[in-house]
Amino acid sequence: MTNKLTPQSSLEGLRKEAKRWLKALQTGETQAQERFSRNHPDHKNPSLRTVQHALAVEYGFSSWAALKRELEERALALRSHSERLTLFLEKSANRYHVAPGTAQWNTYERDTPARSELAARLLARYPEIARDSIHTAVAAHDAEAVREFLLKDPALADQPGGPDGWTPLLRLAYTRLPIEALAHNAIEIATALLDQGANPRASWSEGANGFTVLTGVIGGGEGGQSAHPQAEALARLLIARGADPFDFQALYNTSLEADSTMWLDLLWSESNKRGEASKWTNVTDKISAVDYLLGNAVAGRHTRRVAWLLEHGANANVASVYSKQAVIRHAVLAGAQDIIDLLVRHGALRPVLSTEEEFLSAAMQGDVATLRRFAADHPEYLRSPHAMFAAIHQSRTDVAELLLEMGMSPNVSDHRGQTPLHLAALSGCIEIAKLLIARGADIDAMERNYNSTPLGGANYHGRTEMVAMLVPLSRDIRGLCFAGAVDRLAELLAGDASLASKVTRGNEVPLFALPDDDERAVEVAELLLAHGADPSVNNAAGLTPAQAAKKRGLEDAAAVIEAKE
Repeated sequence: MTNKLTPQSSLEGLRKEAKRWLKALQTGETQAQERFSRNHPDHKNPSLRTVQHALAVEYGFSSWAALKRELEERALALRSHSERLTLFLEKSANRYHVAPGTAQWNTYERDTPARSELAARLLARYPEIARDSIHTAVAAHDAEAVREFLLKDPALADQPGGPDGWTPLLRLAYTRLPIEALAHNAIEIATALLDQGANPRASWSEGANGFTVLTGVIGGGEGGQSAHPQAEALARLLIARGADPFDFQALYNTSLEADSTMWLDLLWSESNKRGEASKWTNVTDKISAVDYLLGNAVAGRHTRRVAWLLEHGANANVASVYSKQAVIRHAVLAGAQDIIDLLVRHGALRPVLSTEEEFLSAAMQGDVATLRRFAADHPEYLRSPHAMFAAIHQSRTDVAELLLEMGMSPNVSDHRGQTPLHLAALSGCIEIAKLLIARGADIDAMERNYNSTPLGGANYHGRTEMVAMLVPLSRDIRGLCFAGAVDRLAELLAGDASLASKVTRGNEVPLFALPDDDERAVEVAELLLAHGADPSVNNAAGLTPAQAAKKRGLEDAAAVIEAKE
């Protein structure tokens, strides 16, 4: 028997139906058992998750996830036209952690592909969205619709709108829909907007910095935001029509990426054509742009950028704005001989190093003889984490191995209890992590800054390969729950069921540490509950595990927990 979804069907209603069915199974109702056997014959011990699966099958879907997706699509259909438009404009653009309509950083979700994919699905299902306004037409990169809007009212070319108050040209620059139109129509649309008076210098702010049209086109930044598919052509067009090529936010964003001088060359040459190259070397806020960028390039060991910046006026003796130390000191301590040579060639003075800094420099250069001499005179250097941390920051497995061979402990730590494995885990240095583990690193060492293990750091920073390596070795119940490591959790709980109720970081039990994926969160919750986890406890915020799960959008996991309350 197959049930049919109706216009009244809702995810919440089906969740309740699954809970009622499970309760009937638990009380031994014959009809409920027969129904379950028909739809999920391979499971003898029903749980809420398996009952949800059986219910999905009953409705003609292969899984609960497939049923949820259909209901989510139906929910989109129930939104008003206005709500769909707002959602489309909100999700289709890079936003750099700034909520639409605000000028405050860290008030919005990360710029992930899932957001733009949702916007693309909306557009595909409701193509009329593209013709609602100049803003939706631009976001959809619908050149024909844009032309029609401008033909009716040329003033629309520079009219702010949408949930963020952006101009159409800003919207074009920051939109990142995964559709072919972005690569095919962007230049035509930008030209049409500019021809009708769109401001090529328009910008928005995150509270401190200006994000211009050019910034959006070029992309990059701390979140690794993607460039527009037509970034270079758009940048040249915008600059030709009046955008300032000296765009410091764009320069900063691209300085965090791979070692390339492409944008430096393009933007500087355009500034130079206008007789404005001095903008790059003028001192503002106590430092010039080229000097600031030199500090970033040295820190990132970007040799090509370092060479370019020095050739274009950067001061080889400048201090980093972050450490207040001369950039050459950073290069020396990192053992970056190619960068040291460039800086010295441009007038940098070699820094006078302390003996410990000489030890660190020798380590990064692999100078075994000097290392052994310093270690013999100063054995305390091998008890300090500085050299090992520097090796990890530079992903130098060879240096890490050398230090370990000289007698440095893999568990050496700083004043906060951070060990090399903590740093390798959050940095994603998988080879160094393997080396440390092979030499006896404490898998579950707890640092005192965030009260986290290496697995906790790898989880937080999204280091999936590192998480996969640490999971089979770790006993960190909280970290394993966040990782959704069901098999490892089952193994540990079989040996010690009390781990399901262990109080961990933040005075919370593991039920508060469910993974972000709802399906995996259900599996973890069921496992913990089966081993005695208390679903009624409260955390410091006064929430139960079910309430905390709901707050995170883990509705199915919350239902599993509520069923045990």
